[in-house]
Amino acid sequence: MIRMLHLADLHLGVENYGAIDPRRGLHSRLIDYLERLDEAITIGLDHQIDICLIAGDVYKNRSPNPTVQREFASRIRRLREAGVAVVILTGNHDISPAQGRAHSVEIFATLALEGITVADRLRLHRIDTRRGPVQLIAVPWVTRQMLLTREEMAGASFASVEYELRRRIEQFIERSVEALDPDIPTVLAFHGTVEGAQLGTERAMILGQDLSLPRSVLAQPGVDYVALGHIHRHQSLGERPPMVYPGSIERVDFGERDDPKGCVLVELVRGQARWQFVPLAARPFVSIEHDLRRSSDPVHALRTFIERHNLRDAVVRVHVQLSREQAALLKEEQVREWLRAAQAAVIAAIVFDVERPARQRFAGVAEELSKGLTPLRALELYLKSKQVPPARIEQLLSAAKELLDDGELSRLGNE
Repeated sequence: MIRMLHLADLHLGVENYGAIDPRRGLHSRLIDYLERLDEAITIGLDHQIDICLIAGDVYKNRSPNPTVQREFASRIRRLREAGVAVVILTGNHDISPAQGRAHSVEIFATLALEGITVADRLRLHRIDTRRGPVQLIAVPWVTRQMLLTREEMAGASFASVEYELRRRIEQFIERSVEALDPDIPTVLAFHGTVEGAQLGTERAMILGQDLSLPRSVLAQPGVDYVALGHIHRHQSLGERPPMVYPGSIERVDFGERDDPKGCVLVELVRGQARWQFVPLAARPFVSIEHDLRRSSDPVHALRTFIERHNLRDAVVRVHVQLSREQAALLKEEQVREWLRAAQAAVIAAIVFDVERPARQRFAGVAEELSKGLTPLRALELYLKSKQVPPARIEQLLSAAKELLDDGELSRLGNE
């Protein structure tokens, strides 16, 4: 039996909210992501994993800074020193659409480090681990540039390129399945969207046009486990074979505040895979949203709502609706004090949404409508509402009357 740690969507370098930690010199959110990665690796090592598969999106973008690269490399070194084989599948945040440009994890392949495999193209790999080999059908994020640079695809429509790209991926998977050794367990790794998956924040983070594959293409005979990446929400899309998104290891924003974050432990034998999702201690995100317009004491009401939440070490935002009279009673600094007293780690936003009176387009229009509003009278009311000087109003009304007498204004009004 071969034990595997399945991770995805590390997004190291995302710095939504937080600030620089003066003690470590790193952004507090980078520390969060690194701690989650450390936690996942510790879980894997405690379960004596033989292989760690990262199914894409190591960094937040294609050009990580040297500090973030150093921190990631130190975690890879920890795995290798423990004798764990490492596979890194490239995701859409890892690669550049421009031909010839290096992707963010290419350095590991260039150095040809023992025990580290960078799966950056469609390929069938044999990964040697201390408990035996694993076959890996690698389907990384595939760019349309692969086809657009080919002469036969010049001038092709987007739909044609999309169809051809999907067809070639399907053919690659089918050929790889035919070439499998029937005695070795097999993992298919795909960074992308599987039809039917529940999407999340990644929709706003997609770098490049998303490509979606049907489940039937991935659930091939001979494949024991499908390791997915790209979708931030943990989910299982089937059990024959298991088809699993571990989700991202840390919350990116408030759109993921209710999503559990974690990693997946897999036990592989030929013809069977058992897996379990293991939650990680991701930083909590709390959104306090209330309509206080009917409250007789909005200050007390908001403080009560804040006290009902466990805000310790959380990223917090407050968004309340208030009447104009109530807005004078609540102060932002006062709310900040309450949040700090509750030991919130980060105050992301405090928004007072103040009710505005309904806009009346022209003074006296309601009364005039009951009498039958003429075009000239409507124009006069409009000009007065804009505080146009009386002399100028007379000039404009005179010009309008001439147009009206010529029938021009009536014609324009009927068009």
